[in-house]
Amino acid sequence: MNHIKQITPITIRDIDFTVSRQIEQCPKTMMLRELVMNAVEAAAKAPSGRRIVEIKGKAVAECGEARKLAIWNTGPGLSSAQLDHICDLAASLGKDMALEGNFGMGAKVASLPSNTLGMRYRSCRDGVVSQVILGKREGVYGKVWIPVEDSFEEVVDVTEQVREEGEYGLEEDWTEVVLFGNHLNQDTVADPYDGDPEQDRQWITTYLYHRFYRLPAGVEIFLQEGTHPRDGRRQFKSIPERSDAFGRVEAVDVGEGVRIHYLYDPPYRDGGHNKSISGSLTSSVSNAAIVFRAEMYDARKGRKWAADAPAFGIPFGARHISIHVELPDNFPVRHEPYRRFVQLTAGDQRPVTVDDFAELVFRNRPQWLVEIISSLAPKSSASTEDLRKELQDLLNELRLKTKSPREAEGGLHLVDDGGARGAQRERGRGAGGSGGEAQISPTDLIFNPAGAKRANISKNLEQAPEIIPLRDAEDVADKGITGKAARYVRETNQLFVNLNYSAVAAAQENLQLRYATYDDPELVRELARQWSEQLVMGRVGYAVVYAQAKQLIREWTPDDVKKALEPESLSLAADGWRDAVSSAYRSISRRLGAAKSPDDLEEMEVSPA
Repeated sequence: MNHIKQITPITIRDIDFTVSRQIEQCPKTMMLRELVMNAVEAAAKAPSGRRIVEIKGKAVAECGEARKLAIWNTGPGLSSAQLDHICDLAASLGKDMALEGNFGMGAKVASLPSNTLGMRYRSCRDGVVSQVILGKREGVYGKVWIPVEDSFEEVVDVTEQVREEGEYGLEEDWTEVVLFGNHLNQDTVADPYDGDPEQDRQWITTYLYHRFYRLPAGVEIFLQEGTHPRDGRRQFKSIPERSDAFGRVEAVDVGEGVRIHYLYDPPYRDGGHNKSISGSLTSSVSNAAIVFRAEMYDARKGRKWAADAPAFGIPFGARHISIHVELPDNFPVRHEPYRRFVQLTAGDQRPVTVDDFAELVFRNRPQWLVEIISSLAPKSSASTEDLRKELQDLLNELRLKTKSPREAEGGLHLVDDGGARGAQRERGRGAGGSGGEAQISPTDLIFNPAGAKRANISKNLEQAPEIIPLRDAEDVADKGITGKAARYVRETNQLFVNLNYSAVAAAQENLQLRYATYDDPELVRELARQWSEQLVMGRVGYAVVYAQAKQLIREWTPDDVKKALEPESLSLAADGWRDAVSSAYRSISRRLGAAKSPDDLEEMEVSPA
């Protein structure tokens, strides 16, 4: 019986519009990744010892004297027919045509919006060099016609021209792409996106450093002078290749093929840089990222990483500590089509971020790293310890009995640890982990059922937070609370209090004015400072404890508690310091001998202003 066709395929009527939409939806900043990845994959197929990628700036005849960015590789060359073929959208040669593969549409799609004037491909195969220019003319993306004799061609033979230029030989295969930009005089080395967005002078090396975690065996990337901030021709080295430039590095296996890389980069010569800056092409800024199939995703650096680091068990020293969570190739994620992020392969296919592994990072910190973090932390004062004990007593009064660890005289008393949904117990201990704790499955951390909470968060609800006062403006900025009173990190149960917050200064001024007539102004100033800080720490500390208690007794949902613990909410609590100032009046009055009578004390309590 003959097969009867039962469907008519959907066709695209306005192909120009569809192609333009596909191209212009791609983020422009993915351009360098796509071009370099194509060059790296091609170079990996070259003979051993000649697997080279060169990044350079050069003038080309088509564009006059303006410098244009060029990327050249020694991979197998393309014939004129093959070069013509790969110019089609989503066309590729020798690649997996699937979302999980690097299937070939990326370089064209990511590059053309920033190179409407043209991007020139030249490829040498068996001594013959073919050329094609892709660009945009009259609103249409495609192959630019090149006049040849009495006609126009899309793909042309430029072998003789290349021989005359003398830049490349014809005895081995190679491929080069040159970016013309959007206009003739655009310097596409310094200004690859025509000012939107602007780039600094080391944008190429910075991008490579925070994207390519490993290169295929034998592949070398070189940057010619002018494409990096130093002099001469330099070789790009990925982070693992530069491990000896750091103070200490350790990789910890945490199960299911997941490895967490902990890197400590100590200060360089007591300056503002880290040790790895010495001899480096790029910055030494510490970072956190997911590593999947040799590429970095969700890379966080600078202030963003410093603000997020406390949730990973790094309350201090984030500017010197990097965290890279490397996933195995078979982990249940894949990169999205434009390769901006990785996402789950099942369920809602949400993006996977480095935050999903914060508890794994926290639990598996090597002991040497814990010691470094402790050495960088400000020392707790007696006042903060007394306040924490006071808060713990209050929490004990407020909470109901729950099946979870509870504070006891000798430490934590484990009762009935039900654990968080999505967390699994495993026997033994992982490298770098704490011996007595249940191990967390990496997959379960990102496939949490709705409403599931991490086990340690539940435990932290029953313990008053550790209070860490911050006086240094840079520490305050690193925690993301400039202009705010405090930040509570639930994962580690730490409360960072900004003692530069306006409420502290207002309370101190109030106290100093109240006792301005006392004959020892230095003592008044010191007592006012101590009490103003204590008032604000107490106000935000009480706010955290009341929020914890609300969830423990199930009056509030976890989302309600989260809102109450936001820096903005804690700032409002700090602004209410006047409600608690009477205790400061009484203490200072006793210390100074200023309280003359019960009437005076009563006046102090009801008239805090």
